[in-house]
Amino acid sequence: MRNSRRPGRPWFGLPAALAVVVVGAGCHGSGSGTPAPIDAGTDSAPPPPIVSAACADPTAGVVITDATNYTLSDQFTIQVSTLKDNTDLVFDWSRLTVDFFGKPVAPATDINLVLLALWSLTPDQLEADLKVDDIPLSANAGIITSYPDGTYTSKDLFNFNLLGQPLPMAQVSMFFDTTTPGYAYPQDQYTFMAMASTGTTPGKGARAIAFFHLDPAATATELDLTNDSTKLDYSVNLTRAAPVRIPAALAPLTLDWSQMTVNMLGNPYISSQITEAAVAHYSTATVADLQKQFLDLQDIADGWWSGPVVSGASINLGALVDAGGATFPGIDSSGVWLAALFCGNCNNPAPWSITILEPCP
Repeated sequence: MRNSRRPGRPWFGLPAALAVVVVGAGCHGSGSGTPAPIDAGTDSAPPPPIVSAACADPTAGVVITDATNYTLSDQFTIQVSTLKDNTDLVFDWSRLTVDFFGKPVAPATDINLVLLALWSLTPDQLEADLKVDDIPLSANAGIITSYPDGTYTSKDLFNFNLLGQPLPMAQVSMFFDTTTPGYAYPQDQYTFMAMASTGTTPGKGARAIAFFHLDPAATATELDLTNDSTKLDYSVNLTRAAPVRIPAALAPLTLDWSQMTVNMLGNPYISSQITEAAVAHYSTATVADLQKQFLDLQDIADGWWSGPVVSGASINLGALVDAGGATFPGIDSSGVWLAALFCGNCNNPAPWSITILEPCP
């Protein structure tokens, strides 16, 4: 990922970890409220199961394909404010109590990073790129940061820092004073983004996002990140995926994703990007139930076995373990079993693929 900040303007820094987080995943919902019911049509019966080669030969790979994957779609509506330029602006998150997944937020303790990022994109372009988890790093002019320690829930601009290092105040005007001679960031082409996050990795764990522009004629000097700053509509469809049949009560099976071409968002499925695999069991749930509780899939699982993907496009499911260190025992015919693959270095924390597993006939 290329650092696109302009030479000679070092107060903005761009870590490789940036490229703003999209969303987790979820059933259909909106903004900061409780997710709403699934859209009509996504509860239809799934396609017929695919019998894996492992049913006849347990040493054969369990191959998943695009036909066995779920789909996720999302749409952002993000607050856009106009703030006075050349001013010690205030950024306040004290009224942020629910994030855009509908999860509770304690503003003093859950917000560990507040960052301001400047993008050579309009708000509409940013929202569109967030939708597909594809904000180009080349459009980023950099970020500045604040790391709340639990003692404050607002911070003025001049007390932000550069990834924990002192921020050269003499250069702030190059970005926050539009009357600076040769100002390089026209506000009809560039957009500032404010993000409050849990965790200290820039671009990860977003709980609220807001956009703003600068204008010398503006009177507002404060941006409030609240429950209404970020609205998110999203839908997930697990039932469109064909279940895959595998041998029951057999753990050392090889899950192979080398034939996947697109992930849940429709973006290219780059096999080497998968960093973690998991198998989950829901003993009394249906697939429709899981769609409605998608935000809590790990929390509501009766069993969750996971492990890192070191290399390649396959993993031995027998190597997966639960939180107590117990190994994956293999599946049975009760409830719902699923296999999920994650891209840990991506912005969207939703699994790139989810495959429903059923015992061989």
